[in-house]
Amino acid sequence: MKRLIASHALAGTAVAMPWPALLATIWHESGDAASLGVAGAARYLPCVLLSAVLGGLGDRFGRFWTVRTVTAVRVLSLCVVAALMATGATWAALVMATLTVAAGVPAFPSLAALVPTVSPHPDRATDTLVTCEISAFVVGPALGGLMLAFGPAVSVAACVPLIVAALLVLPRRVDEPVFAKGPVRLAGAVHQVLRVPQVRRAIVAVMMLNAVLGALGVALLSITELHWRASVTQFGWATAVLGFASLAAPLLLVALRRVSPAVAAQGAVVLPLLCVAVSPTWVAGVLPLALLGAGLTVVECQTTRMLQRWAPARFTAVALGVADAALVGAALAGAVAAPLLVQALGPAGLLVALAVLSALVLGWGLSGRRRRGIADDRGLQNETQPTVGRDGRQPVVLHGQVDVVLLGRGEDPATDGGQQPDAGAGSPSGRRDRDEVEIPGAVRLHAT
Repeated sequence: MKRLIASHALAGTAVAMPWPALLATIWHESGDAASLGVAGAARYLPCVLLSAVLGGLGDRFGRFWTVRTVTAVRVLSLCVVAALMATGATWAALVMATLTVAAGVPAFPSLAALVPTVSPHPDRATDTLVTCEISAFVVGPALGGLMLAFGPAVSVAACVPLIVAALLVLPRRVDEPVFAKGPVRLAGAVHQVLRVPQVRRAIVAVMMLNAVLGALGVALLSITELHWRASVTQFGWATAVLGFASLAAPLLLVALRRVSPAVAAQGAVVLPLLCVAVSPTWVAGVLPLALLGAGLTVVECQTTRMLQRWAPARFTAVALGVADAALVGAALAGAVAAPLLVQALGPAGLLVALAVLSALVLGWGLSGRRRRGIADDRGLQNETQPTVGRDGRQPVVLHGQVDVVLLGRGEDPATDGGQQPDAGAGSPSGRRDRDEVEIPGAVRLHAT
């Protein structure tokens, strides 16, 4: 699992590195604000338009196979981007970089859907994966911006060793559950995914988070100039603190491990927004900005775990792809609406409005009733206590890869020193996909 996450972190950083050089070169060559806007949007539009469509590729062709194929495609496409920049074909390099983003769309949904089925510590692995995914959006451009000192072509070429390392770090194979074969129809899969209330809540919550993040850039620039009376340099520092603070999310997760997700969101997102709004100087705003940067990542980790836990097992990647499309769309909407909202409410008023709206949406989205159960392929929830039929039999539905041990009448698993039964009757058998197991009253089922 560590190699999978490390590969994803390297790949995400590599794909994000060329964009500062691309934007700077286009602005230098054209001097046109509209062209710069189009170039900036090119990084995000593939995620909005294609995440719901391509996110489910892992469910259809295999999640690890999808991750490995996407990484290989990224290696080739980033090499082309570097070559085009070296020859001065900036717009062609922009098109190729956009196609690289589009090719990478299935990577995160497939890997996040793979985590619960192969990791011994899925929650911890999910938190690390989400932290790496979000941090790559900040670390990649930061590295690319630093490399601009050596020229745009060098800045872009520096991403090639990272993406090659991402491919080399990937394991050769991963044993993952095999679900029922057959094509995954997008419309039907999305319908089944959105039938689950917890999935809908998680998607709305993550949309709120990213709308805040999209609007925050404009709000910070305005509050830096109007309220803090600071320069663009201080705005740059404030933005850097907000972005790089996402790397501290694992520490904040540990600190909030005994707090419910809804309460954690109020303390890690809503409260910092209010503190930034009333901070008298940019120095006073640094600490709440750092908490906010880590808090946004923490809550996104929680929503990802909700999607893993509650989405239908066969369509987990589809659910994560739909969430990706929704969250990037919300971020774009927040960025577009922010200038108008700043004019209407003022920068501090916008932050207060975002805090109030976040308190309501995140409180509702993360406080759904928790029930021990598993979402089946129809999006329904199976209670942990199976229904007993008239004949005394209990039907049990198993999902994913489950080791099943059947013990005879009166046999206590504690008496055999924790050893598995001998091969034959009662020996463990790997169950895949959905297996209907009928359990007589005299037999106990122990599943791990």
